[in-house]
Amino acid sequence: MQQHWDDFVHQLEKQGRKILASNLQTDVPKLKNEDTIWIELPNGTMKKEIEREQSLMLDYLKQKLNNFAITLHITVNEEVAKKFAFTPQEKYEKLKEKNPNIELLRKEFDLDF
Repeated sequence: MQQHWDDFVHQLEKQGRKILASNLQTDVPKLKNEDTIWIELPNGTMKKEIEREQSLMLDYLKQKLNNFAITLHITVNEEVAKKFAFTPQEKYEKLKEKNPNIELLRKEFDLDF
């Protein structure tokens, strides 16, 4: 299932549908049971975007997996959003967490983000 999921995402990227492809790569899909694929996303906007386009993906997976009962279950977990940095400020804070010396660099060169 994971390989076919990745193949579908790759096809989306080749078609220029990078936002949808990125949304689908946010979480590693898990099998909830033999007919339900579950993903967890950091916000409702991503969930709505995937739900709007899920029939195309499910048709692809049903055919590739020869299982026409497959459904997609999407949950939103706001805690997951903390892993992602969206604004320049959030990106800077993430970098600073990984390497506090970046603050010295910013001050030394009087940098702004």
